[in-house]
Amino acid sequence: MQAQYFHVSLTQCDYRNVSPMGMVRLIASEKIFFFNQGDFSNSEIFLERLQQGDSLVICAKEMNDGSYWVEWVYHEQHGRLEPDRTVGFTRRLGIQYLISLLLMMLIPAVYYCFINADDSILMIILVVILSCAAFGGIVLFGIVLAETKHILSPKRKLILKALDLVIDGQYQKSEQGNQIEILGIKSTETKANKLCKPVDNYRSKASLFVTRGKVDITSIHSLTVARGDTEQKLNHVGLQINNSHMDVLVSANEPLFNNHNLFIAQGDELEVFHKNIKKHSKEQVIFGIYNHQDGLAYSLIGKGAPQERGFYFGLWGVTCLLLLLFVLMAGGFSISETLEKGGYWDYWDWVNIVDTGMLFISFASSILFGISFFIALCVAIYFKLSPRGNGYYQAQYVLKHLRRQNGQTDYVTEVRS
Repeated sequence: MQAQYFHVSLTQCDYRNVSPMGMVRLIASEKIFFFNQGDFSNSEIFLERLQQGDSLVICAKEMNDGSYWVEWVYHEQHGRLEPDRTVGFTRRLGIQYLISLLLMMLIPAVYYCFINADDSILMIILVVILSCAAFGGIVLFGIVLAETKHILSPKRKLILKALDLVIDGQYQKSEQGNQIEILGIKSTETKANKLCKPVDNYRSKASLFVTRGKVDITSIHSLTVARGDTEQKLNHVGLQINNSHMDVLVSANEPLFNNHNLFIAQGDELEVFHKNIKKHSKEQVIFGIYNHQDGLAYSLIGKGAPQERGFYFGLWGVTCLLLLLFVLMAGGFSISETLEKGGYWDYWDWVNIVDTGMLFISFASSILFGISFFIALCVAIYFKLSPRGNGYYQAQYVLKHLRRQNGQTDYVTEVRS
């Protein structure tokens, strides 16, 4: 997403007694901005100086739900929050590059040992060890390559240049709402979001119970849970709404798909959708939360269960990648077969390539799409028949139409609980 530049008036700043700890929400000129305090130095001092009505210039990128993730913030009197300008190439990065390249050089050795392994147990063990080392090198190379891309990123340099120009006062308000025009910086045109009409009786189609009121955050702490050979970090939040106490347990990992974590601040007006899914139990499972303070919606699903949007996005993404791999394999086999015959290309060679290749691709894609459709069908059945899956699906439906009713897009952030 392209960075956008705003001149806004601060309405509310939430960073104390919030979940997750260290995350900040700014509500300014009817826009919602988020950032992590750890991403900026001296952020605590800057936030303590902010007051309602302060004019801020903010660089941010829009997220899926219509909120924004902050790149930098500038105030004429209070100073600014800016990215680290000292990021650059270090000896550590060079050592990581060297190690990754050395490990990747083991790939030919892996291939040679695999060809000559036969029934030798020692050779098989050697292949496994070398393969793990080579794979580790590939992963490490990808990590350092991403860090290098961040250092050399022209977008990062452009964002810092825009901040310097704003500090010098070389900007003016734009006619497009709260956006500003910075001298020498190309403005990003905001696209109007497609809004859909809500269903009048959408709540009657759901069997979820609703608790609405201002929230009192009674406890916030982090947990580390062992899941097999791995550990998962979780955020546990105790909420008191009216006379009802609820516990929310969500993953502390960084979200995917241009989203942000579930954010709740002390005093926010929440609408919580919950249901008892176990017989002879008073435990209420939370399936969805709508925050009336900022208009953002979150659906919560338990561990191990598929997330609707994320699952289908991943399923069809993997399917398309595998299909592309099959196409490349078919082309490679057909070309190698022609080269083995002497490498002379004529009309019948191309006919053979098209014939055998299309046959292989048709056969492989039929099996692949069949398996993908079967998996998607099983997940759809889970959302329909499973008490937890059905509660999650209903929460998605209700929250989507609740956002529509409030003049927003129907995007609901999926949260792993």
